[in-house]
Amino acid sequence: MTKSRLCLGISAGLLAAVGAIVLMGAASAADPAEVVIASYGGSFQDAQTKAFFEPYAKATGAKVTGTTGSGYAKVKAMVESGNVTWDVASAESSAHANEVKDDLLQRLDYSIIKADGIPAEFRTKYGVGYIKFGMNLAWNKDKFPNGLTPAQFFDPKVKGRRAVTLEPEYTLEFALLADGVKAADLYPLDVDRALGVIGRVKDQIVAYKGAADTQALIQQGEVDMAFIPNGRVNNAIKAGANWTYGWDASVSDTEWWVVMKGAPHVQEAMKFINFAVQPEQQAELTRQIPYGPTNVDALKLLDPAVAKDLPSYPDNAKLGAVLNSQWWNENRESVKTRWNTYIMQ
Repeated sequence: MTKSRLCLGISAGLLAAVGAIVLMGAASAADPAEVVIASYGGSFQDAQTKAFFEPYAKATGAKVTGTTGSGYAKVKAMVESGNVTWDVASAESSAHANEVKDDLLQRLDYSIIKADGIPAEFRTKYGVGYIKFGMNLAWNKDKFPNGLTPAQFFDPKVKGRRAVTLEPEYTLEFALLADGVKAADLYPLDVDRALGVIGRVKDQIVAYKGAADTQALIQQGEVDMAFIPNGRVNNAIKAGANWTYGWDASVSDTEWWVVMKGAPHVQEAMKFINFAVQPEQQAELTRQIPYGPTNVDALKLLDPAVAKDLPSYPDNAKLGAVLNSQWWNENRESVKTRWNTYIMQ
């Protein structure tokens, strides 16, 4: 082969390779952005879809995929296996604290996430607190027309089918508050005492369930009383359940947006969180389900009457307690092991 023909062959090959790279880049650029968001399903995720997922997709053209199963154990398993399929997860405070402790999260980019309206305590390196919710005692008004107190929930003489949370968080606090422990004296939790209180009615607890499943049980008429997030039971009532709920012995908590370490779409995750923490979107979530926004400017966009159904409303807040995520960070593993054994006995 002559030198000129060899050079021509090499040049043609280089041009082809460069052309392929350019075409690949163009195709990549044409692909829509994508973000996968994990939550809990049911009416809460329906509300998130209307307030966050669909508006973000419409505003940006990104593909937004909502999935369920969010929780500390699932996040830990994904990150440690290196098989991360979620980008963003919604995390309760105790899950968030343990995810931070175990180095499972991507540090947030506050050059993208503009969250000035959110108090500093809800803007951390690894999470943004975006709602406040309450875990509340709820009951069937046909079964208990005169109402139901937290003490009665744990009174074996008060017969009824009970549902409590699958995890020990909230339920242990609820039991202690119902047994007369003051909110200021709640932590460190007296686990022995709490399990003893629950033990009084253990034979009447028919379900240890997540929030979506508990709401379904209420709507299907399969339980008479439950400890459940206020927004979930509120939506069950909207769906026709003759139920009500109170704020005595309620336990409030914050829900956080976090980004998984190893997330496949980190930049889009940051952009989504920025969108979701803005006042308009937070206010819309509250209109869909009565959880309290953390962005102070979102409160200005809400009907004042809505505030009376939020956990942060002063008359509601003073009747319950706030979950201590730091205590759960330090004690969850041992308590969870004991709890799992207890509920299976």
